[in-house]
Amino acid sequence: MDKDKVFAAIIAIIFIFLLSCSKESDNNSEIFRIIDHLEKNNIVRTPLSNDYGSEQSKKKSYPLKSSLLLDAGAGENPFAIKRKLRLGGTERNIVFSPPDSEYRITCELRGNSILEFGIGIIRDKHSEKEQTSQDENSNGVNFVITLEINGRKKTVFQKYISGPSGDQEGSFSFIRYSVKLPYEQKKAYLIFETTGSSQNYSFWVNPVLYSKKADTRNVILISIDTLRADHLGCYGYDRETSPNIDALAADSSVFLNTYASSSWTLPSHISLLTSLHSIHHQVSHEDDRIDPEIITLADMMRINSFSCAAFTGGGFVSSSYGFSKGFDSYNEGVGGVFHQDSAERVYGAVSDWIDRQQDRDFFLFIHTYQTHNPYVCPYPYKVMFLDEKAKVGNIDLKGHLGGLSNIFKKIPEPEVRNIIGLYDGEIRYTDEKLIGQLVNKLKQLGLYQQTMIIVTSDHGEEFFDHGGWEHGHTLYDELIKVPLIIKFPDLKYKGQRSKSIVSLVDLMPTICDEMGVDSSGLKIDGKSLIPVLRGREKKDRVFLAELGGNILNSHIPEKISTNRGKKKLILSQRFSPAELDFFTFPPPEAGPVEFYDLSVDPFEKNNTAGKNIELVNRIIDWIDEIIRTAEKRMTGKAVMNEKLREQLKALGYIR
Repeated sequence: MDKDKVFAAIIAIIFIFLLSCSKESDNNSEIFRIIDHLEKNNIVRTPLSNDYGSEQSKKKSYPLKSSLLLDAGAGENPFAIKRKLRLGGTERNIVFSPPDSEYRITCELRGNSILEFGIGIIRDKHSEKEQTSQDENSNGVNFVITLEINGRKKTVFQKYISGPSGDQEGSFSFIRYSVKLPYEQKKAYLIFETTGSSQNYSFWVNPVLYSKKADTRNVILISIDTLRADHLGCYGYDRETSPNIDALAADSSVFLNTYASSSWTLPSHISLLTSLHSIHHQVSHEDDRIDPEIITLADMMRINSFSCAAFTGGGFVSSSYGFSKGFDSYNEGVGGVFHQDSAERVYGAVSDWIDRQQDRDFFLFIHTYQTHNPYVCPYPYKVMFLDEKAKVGNIDLKGHLGGLSNIFKKIPEPEVRNIIGLYDGEIRYTDEKLIGQLVNKLKQLGLYQQTMIIVTSDHGEEFFDHGGWEHGHTLYDELIKVPLIIKFPDLKYKGQRSKSIVSLVDLMPTICDEMGVDSSGLKIDGKSLIPVLRGREKKDRVFLAELGGNILNSHIPEKISTNRGKKKLILSQRFSPAELDFFTFPPPEAGPVEFYDLSVDPFEKNNTAGKNIELVNRIIDWIDEIIRTAEKRMTGKAVMNEKLREQLKALGYIR
């Protein structure tokens, strides 16, 4: 590592340390995460200390489906006990506590403190040591929490869990608890103990100490995958696809010209949650994984005492790509791509979570693939926008076309209308079953006014607008221009409709700005949108969108796009002869340089690159400079397990 990288790493560590100290180290915040304050001197005993650092420890001491906890603010990690553990489709932050372990934490009690935690045991190949014919109950673990005040001890929790039944790898037990601690004490101790059989791995799930709040600060960020802005009523669409989104938009600020950072899911969501262009986060292909040194939006909310959770459809928003960083729990086990009613399933899980979190500050990220191909949703939504003579009631678009090699195939107009009608039905279903129900829930709980609600998407969808189908093959507006609706707490900026060009990388600093979270020390590409809403900034911002070459064997060359005001540039690598031979129907000939004046040519039909050579060259020089000076990231490679592979197959990405 060169001197510049070492210096940058040191600065990042100091920044996070100072933020952590200012917010949580003295336990004056509303949420006191035990996991963040657990240091080596808090460990009274643990069997992990016996061979920590040895080859045996590295291979066999920890659950297979776990990894080191790298969330910002988590502090030191003695004996690697702070981990993320995947259980039943959810990745949770845990304190690993194999019997016999004892951890002692100093805390403050305020008279109304609540200790919330989970307990669990997991058995996998690493924990199957010397299996015996003993009774199952003899293989369990006893969990005990003791409160110590002024030398006097009181057991506040005790539970014995039998070892998981059966021999299946990854079987587990998990239970959530909440314990009231009605004591007021500046200095108390919480002692966490596990005793019992060493055959199973036991753990505490994200233990937190908190006090209830009436005036909570809440943020809900909703990403509706593959949602075109121009198919929503509040963006001028003539079909009634989005009555609930439109009603939310009436209470919100609507940004009419918002650009995503890519035209496919993975890099666009990384940009959304890190405020970095693809050039800077460098996750551009299907096996790339986020650099763990990058600070995410969830990291920032976490170290500022927000409870953080995500409910996603998995796939290219899976924790396999590093998306769980900063989240206390990251759930991709409900509402995935295998269900016609995934949006409603996601809402159900979200609703239950909000019920448990409504008395504290929270940050919630919601993602659904409901509007993504295949277009299959429940009746009557699936037929709501179909012609009477429509032949197809649900569709796998790529399969309907005949595979990836046919994405530039022209089809009859009635089929086009049929496909668009099915897509619009997906939007209406999502609008009612996710957005409508969620807004009603928040109003019923009295949380709507103080909650910041954002509705957006990662990219759009093409219906032969430029001679192609689906997404991930061009950077035209139908693919990278997305909705952005922000309802601010107390209905601030209600009714504003901004025509300024902005980017999804602006969202993270906007949330931080509104929530009073200091992000000024972060090296990010976005800027808060609040100056735009206050009229202090009137110029269009510069977006930067990219598409990696040959993602998922698409045979599509690399592309990059940016703007100067309403003038948009698209640069494309040329198709090689082998790439062209792959397609049954040839891709449209657009040329390597495209330049459009969106103020007079919003559908990007008139390429004026030849008439604007000087400006085009200046922009190209700017792009070259950004690429040349971009810091090289330590991006890892994602592990595509069988479940993830099946999800991507269902989405039509792989065969």
